[in-house]
Amino acid sequence: MGTALKLLLFALVLARRLYRRLPLFSLYVALVVADDFALRWTYHHFGYTSLAAKYEYWSSLGVVLVARALAVAELCWRGLRNSVWLIASRVLAILAFAILVYGMVEAAKNSSPAITFLLTVERSLDFGIAVILVALLRLGLRYEVWIGGIERRVLLGFSVFSTFQIVNNTFMKQWMMKYFSWWVSASVVSLEVAMLIWIAPLLRPLPPMTAPPTLLSEEESVSMLKQVLERMRRIAEEMKRIARSKWK
Repeated sequence: MGTALKLLLFALVLARRLYRRLPLFSLYVALVVADDFALRWTYHHFGYTSLAAKYEYWSSLGVVLVARALAVAELCWRGLRNSVWLIASRVLAILAFAILVYGMVEAAKNSSPAITFLLTVERSLDFGIAVILVALLRLGLRYEVWIGGIERRVLLGFSVFSTFQIVNNTFMKQWMMKYFSWWVSASVVSLEVAMLIWIAPLLRPLPPMTAPPTLLSEEESVSMLKQVLERMRRIAEEMKRIARSKWK
């Protein structure tokens, strides 16, 4: 089912010419499809537990993570380019740098640095994406003409996927290697849910994109971004507290 959904989504992206409207999201979809076929080919020729399968899985995960981050940045730009993009782009750059540094620090303390780095970056990216996209969705609901319908669905799909991944990674962290197949299966299901959200609006011709208005003044933008960063900090602290209490 997963492969069929990926192929259907990719075909609809091409048929609706979404690559002209959201080129980085379209690239992400193409890479997801390519990754699926590359993994299937590797498993078929070398086996599920082979060294080649291990290298293919983790290397492709890194590529898809980068593509997903770029797709989210593209959505931020489309929604905020006429208002607070200059400030938001700096915040996103700082968050990206912090995620990379955190991943490298965690990797340096582990016996499998590459895998640890990717998993840490994935967890941090999912957390950042969930908070950022929820904030964008709230702006979209408040200002109805701010962003197109397909962009809202893409935002919702990424939010659902990242939120599910956060929960999955939090509760499976201690048992990931022992129950790795369960962890992968849960990730696949969350991606399938996101793809269904993306496919639904593409079944019909896309309406024309309306120009976004100026949403907020510079002072209001700075205040809102400070509030978002403060909420992210509080949520991160609460998640750490829950994780510590659970594994004691």
